Amino acid sequence: MDTILGLKLVDLAVIVGYFALVMAIGFWASTKVHTDEDFFLGGRRFGKGLLVMHWLCTGTHSEMAVQVSGACARVGLGGIWYQWMMLFSTPFYWLIAPIVRRLRVITTGEVFRIRYGRGLELVYSIVALGYVVFSIALLLRGAGAAIAGATGGALATNHSVIALSILFSTYVMAGGLMAAAYTDFLQGVMLIVLSVILVPVGLVKIGGMAALEAELGAERLAVTAPQGAPEGDAMFVLAMSLLGLVGIVAQPHVMTANGSGKSETEARVGMCYGNFIKRFLTIAWAFTGLIALVLFHEAMEEAEPEKVVAVSETLFGRSIRELLGDGWRGLMIACIIAGVTSAETIMVVGSGVFTRNFFVHFAPRADERMRLWVGRGSSGGMLLVGILLALGAESITELLNASYKLIGLMGPIFWLGVTWRRANPAGAWCSLAAGLGVWMTTAQGLPDWLGALHPFFLQISQHATTLSRPMEILIMLGAQFGLLAVVSLLTRPQPRERLDPFFARLHVPVGREEEFAAVLPAESFHEEAMLGLHGVSLDYEKASQLASPRLQRLGFEIPRLSFSDCAGFAGAWATVAGLIALLVWLSALGR
Repeated sequence: MDTILGLKLVDLAVIVGYFALVMAIGFWASTKVHTDEDFFLGGRRFGKGLLVMHWLCTGTHSEMAVQVSGACARVGLGGIWYQWMMLFSTPFYWLIAPIVRRLRVITTGEVFRIRYGRGLELVYSIVALGYVVFSIALLLRGAGAAIAGATGGALATNHSVIALSILFSTYVMAGGLMAAAYTDFLQGVMLIVLSVILVPVGLVKIGGMAALEAELGAERLAVTAPQGAPEGDAMFVLAMSLLGLVGIVAQPHVMTANGSGKSETEARVGMCYGNFIKRFLTIAWAFTGLIALVLFHEAMEEAEPEKVVAVSETLFGRSIRELLGDGWRGLMIACIIAGVTSAETIMVVGSGVFTRNFFVHFAPRADERMRLWVGRGSSGGMLLVGILLALGAESITELLNASYKLIGLMGPIFWLGVTWRRANPAGAWCSLAAGLGVWMTTAQGLPDWLGALHPFFLQISQHATTLSRPMEILIMLGAQFGLLAVVSLLTRPQPRERLDPFFARLHVPVGREEEFAAVLPAESFHEEAMLGLHGVSLDYEKASQLASPRLQRLGFEIPRLSFSDCAGFAGAWATVAGLIALLVWLSALGR
């Protein structure tokens, strides 16, 4: 059969059909966009199914399957913890999602403006925009390289990057989050198909689970990583889980995704179980890596030590070419595109940050139509910068990791801001400085001039650079939370006129605003207090009845847990137990 760009005609037909369907869905969804809230938050009317798939696609990238399957090929089934290190954080999403939804704003930057002022809003927004641009660049670069490999180099990486960009930018610039979410539903199904289909086909090819264990040995099918692998260390998993819980709320897409739900229930189901589906798919990626090791063991055995990782990460693509027939290669490329489309959401998130946290301050009189067009234009601008980085940069991964760490520094400031009245801007700035200080010290040590002052500083510098990753994380979090608390207690608290409206919105469930409306007119509240409330001011005295009175006496504003909070949280932990039990059961099938 003739080939074009390294692909058979049936593969091309599958890809073209997929492109046409995705773009049709995206442009159809764009017809529903009339306001800036429609563009940035999908009109806050997404249901459970749409949000589950939206969260799945937003949090799942093409390179994740490659990474997990490669890790399991190198160290055995325990390599699954490369992605499962966040498994124990996932149940808490059931409780986090309603908090984020009740804030009722469009961007996380607006939370920092309402709670701490415009200075911290600006700092957060700069960091968030950098995170957005580098995320887009990494996604485009990774997917472009994968497509280039699937076509045998006939379609170069740079050409793939440009083609992918044109594909999703057209309907996203028109339809915003509405278009991204509806296309995510289709692409979520594609991700599930790609992740699962290789396992049964591969097992048939090698002779079943018994043959898999006979070839690899029981130790390779252990559910914990081998001795010395950091991903199997309990302290590593604990530290990464804590960092994930603290930092997740600072990632800019979390506000957008949760804010798009019709209610708190949709938000929590989408965030929690969209991520649980990803954890389930990780099991399939892990077994694909083991099957690939049996099929392509020569490649691993012949690889030079310094190239083992690189070779292991080619096994996922080799499995697709070996196990799937004509047409499936086209489906695989379509699924790679499904993995890159989280860049759609990131574009919308970035445009929201630019429009709501920068543009409105320079053009406060801009109407809703103007904000909508600025959002569309800025999303295209960020895509352009992302393309340039993807085409020209060699160390995007390091830059993304740095921006991820930096935006994670805003997590402690967010958490104490939404739970503790005494947290104030002075404490927040000191917390940020402490986090940066620990990060820089553990990475490079203290400055030479400081070490020259006294041997004590030299010893600290030498010890800091040898700390394990878990200890670095725990020290950083401890310093940030501790300094924020101490400085806030030693400095002047913020006025009640600023704090009461903020905590009122956190106590009042979404949809019950009229029940807790304030008697005073909205004009009597400062501008920040009314952001996202659509003219309904909330009464703190009424709303505080929904909080825990014992904690309020200590200065903490924590809503009382409802039955759905407790039952859903318990159900999420049962899901964790079920996933681990499933992994253990599958690992023992060949015995």
